[in-house]
Amino acid sequence: MQIKKSSSASELIVEVFALAVSDLMALGLSKEQAVLGLLSQAAVQADPTAMMHAAALHDKYHKDFVIN
Repeated sequence: MQIKKSSSASELIVEVFALAVSDLMALGLSKEQAVLGLLSQAAVQADPTAMMHAAALHDKYHKDFVIN
């Protein structure tokens, strides 16, 4: 994956997250394990306000990523 320097901050974060998940999967983790591992690290490093914001984003957008 080639990351474009001209991308916005949010686009960069999405691209880097996707790349990290892909790399962890290449090392043998499942997609769920990779996402949960990255989420765990973010959760312990973020302040409580950021985690409340993350929970609100989850409620709003999670359905867009669920495959039925």
